[in-house]
Amino acid sequence: MRHNERVKLRRWLFLSVFALLVLYTGYQAYRLFPADPLGDWLAVVAFLLGSIATLRRRRWAWAGATALGFWAAFVLLSLPLELFYRVPASVRILGALGAAGAIAAAGLRQALRGPALREVHVPIAGLPEALEGLRIAQISDLHVGPTIGRAYVERVARRVRELSPDLIAVTGDLVDGKVADLAADLEPLRGLSAPLGVYYVTGNHEYYWGALPWLAKVRELGLRPLVDEGVAVEAGGAKVFVAGVPDVQASWFVPAHRSDPAAAAAGAGGCALKLLLAHRPESCEEAEKAGFDLQLSGHTHGGQFFPFRLLLPLASRYVRGLHRHGRMWVYVSCGTGYWGPPNRFTVPAELTLLTLKRA
Repeated sequence: MRHNERVKLRRWLFLSVFALLVLYTGYQAYRLFPADPLGDWLAVVAFLLGSIATLRRRRWAWAGATALGFWAAFVLLSLPLELFYRVPASVRILGALGAAGAIAAAGLRQALRGPALREVHVPIAGLPEALEGLRIAQISDLHVGPTIGRAYVERVARRVRELSPDLIAVTGDLVDGKVADLAADLEPLRGLSAPLGVYYVTGNHEYYWGALPWLAKVRELGLRPLVDEGVAVEAGGAKVFVAGVPDVQASWFVPAHRSDPAAAAAGAGGCALKLLLAHRPESCEEAEKAGFDLQLSGHTHGGQFFPFRLLLPLASRYVRGLHRHGRMWVYVSCGTGYWGPPNRFTVPAELTLLTLKRA
């Protein structure tokens, strides 16, 4: 299937699901206010379209994004409540509305706090003594865009500098917008440095906004992009191979970006530790075969907020945290920012510091 066909299919599926959810929300409004069915439907459509429209303007984006998060929580909470058909519909709907409002408010408060530091120890079999205690700072899914701007990026960059890690990894979905609109917001990343380097791989969202211009911008900021390639660096006399692959769907947009862990592993011979940066956890199947010891990923956001976090395991094998995959470890970040609604209810954003230990 060609790129244009894939994009059209994804757009059609998204619009179809969105339309069904709008119809369902209108039906719920009608059950609460049956006197004016047409008015109910129009109010729901106006609410959703108005919320989406505000995302184009940063001044109003917070209101629109929070409203969409409230709507998403309401839909996911009200659907299972339909099973309790003996409870009056109005009681079920009002209960879902109240719970969704509480989730949106608490999630917004958590999102405004920014990322919490999450420290993880990773036991590596055969790790040389020289690499014992090597520290890696991971930034993932920052999603700089309508509601995450320069101030948030500066907080993240300052915290990373305070940690003084040996290596910094940025594992995709850095932005939600074009270079011309967001370049200034990413300037705080220019000051990042680490003895073993600062590395970056693309996520799926970079490809929605022009991955090639973003790769050039990231390189200009001082981060090293890794596109199916790796580099050997030395720490205390031991060699570390740091490799990266683009998002697994990258070739839909840029045919040359195939996301090939085996190709990225070329040149890793003689290295005591093989580290792969891959936006999606599902890259682990090929990464383990290619001989990597540790894969750092993101993409899932850990579900981002309840009740989404309950559904995500149905779609992803590894959702959050450290997992053993064959002989390799996979760490999945919950994300340093958030996508869409500024909502982090029960799933705080994280800045990850991984410390390698000898198993």
